[in-house]
Amino acid sequence: ELSQGSILETFEAHTKAVWSVGVAPDKQGFVTGSADHDVKFWEFELMSDDDNPGRKRLSATHIKTLKMSEDVLCVKYSPDQRLLAVALLDSTVKIFFADTLKFFLSLYGHKLPVLTMDISSDSSLLVTGSADKNIKIWGLDYGDCHRSIFAHDDSIMGIQFVPATHLVFSVSKDKTIKCWDVDKFEHVQTLQGHQAEIWSIAISNDGNTVVTGSHDLSLRTWECTQELLVLSE
Repeated sequence: ELSQGSILETFEAHTKAVWSVGVAPDKQGFVTGSADHDVKFWEFELMSDDDNPGRKRLSATHIKTLKMSEDVLCVKYSPDQRLLAVALLDSTVKIFFADTLKFFLSLYGHKLPVLTMDISSDSSLLVTGSADKNIKIWGLDYGDCHRSIFAHDDSIMGIQFVPATHLVFSVSKDKTIKCWDVDKFEHVQTLQGHQAEIWSIAISNDGNTVVTGSHDLSLRTWECTQELLVLSE
């Protein structure tokens, strides 16, 4: 319960560390990926609240499991909920059809594991960020790699599309936040301010606010401005 900062329920979901959680675009459930090699699917449900008779509270039920051959580091639904991307410890990304869980594509190319990934709002592009310091841009029609970009000086810990665009923000252990145009394969901007590794990033639905979380014990909020940005040649 966010308003009270209290835990409503704890699930014994996996036998090893849970590395990733992805909410389904229809908001009816979520998926979890773990070091126990399992991808588990959960549905939200409303349950009676024992502490508040007559009221309901949110819970979740495990509905199915997808067994993988390696540790699962990251899971991500496409916004149209047609596909599910699963990043594995063997540095590959497997793509499955979300409804049937039938295998669709395997994406090879990273030299070290993919730690983070995101799919564009139009469900056409997948971007992956890896411990090999590279960002790769993939087409989801055929699984072709459009471009590989040496993006940071250390592992890439978070990557996210700006909603309704093909602009991407990435964050890294190198303490920087970078913006990329993945249609033109151009570096747009670098933001600095954190004093230690950056672990995560979140972007508002309107695309105007970016929040980053760092090992320096701070959250930083970055606002989009109307200031003209001229890219150097």
